[in-house]
Amino acid sequence: MKRFKWLELICTGKRSGLITVIFGFLLSVSTVLSQDVSISIPFGEKSKYNLAQIRLVEKNIFFFEPMNRSERKSPSRAFFSSLILPGTGESYVGNETQGKIFFGIEIVGWGLVIANIINVTMRQNDYQNYAVQHGVLDRVGKDDQFWIDIGKYDSIFMYNEQRLRERDLEALYPENHFWFWQWDNPANRFLYDSKRIKTRDIEQNRLYFFAVIALNHLVSAVNALRLANAYNRQLDELSLKFNINYNPVHNRFLFSLQKSF
Repeated sequence: MKRFKWLELICTGKRSGLITVIFGFLLSVSTVLSQDVSISIPFGEKSKYNLAQIRLVEKNIFFFEPMNRSERKSPSRAFFSSLILPGTGESYVGNETQGKIFFGIEIVGWGLVIANIINVTMRQNDYQNYAVQHGVLDRVGKDDQFWIDIGKYDSIFMYNEQRLRERDLEALYPENHFWFWQWDNPANRFLYDSKRIKTRDIEQNRLYFFAVIALNHLVSAVNALRLANAYNRQLDELSLKFNINYNPVHNRFLFSLQKSF
């Protein structure tokens, strides 16, 4: 029984059906062959050949037409597909499970980035509104350095005095309404500054999320390349050749099988 196992790879029917097909084939070729004919059928693990499909191409030449032929996968396509969008390279090779895993990591990574942006924006609005309420200032048009400086000094006058002592004239703020601030008490300034520093620390976490996303792209690309090479290597290593030769001198057919792993 085991010696007929290879027949199941090339025939969808049972053994009796295969014998019928082969007999019909031999009967047809015996009327037209006048010279040696060699038929080779190499195929990969997932390729299917139907012996019932026989075509006459030219005089005295027959061939078997492959059914659902498996194509080799392009390693470069798999690599760059996953490099652009993780998981697509794995899906291209045929590994849907790994493709979903890498694509899921991508979605989670960008979800964390978006959540971080929203969280930081809300916290910035919170501590800036707190400064407007307790620091008597106008928040419109201020840069990041302004929000740092007001957390270190109780008023614009104390800040400018310190800059004059340090002879840092370029860092002075014009003492007008636009740049003015005056905290109602140091405790509120300390609380404001702690909120600002906490928000900045949370914002820095975004760099780690971007690093995870970049790493996921790289790992997925390398993995897709590995899968594509393994897929092609498997096709090369698993093959079956079915040869039929007709000798008109002796009026007989010669069969040979070659299988490699």
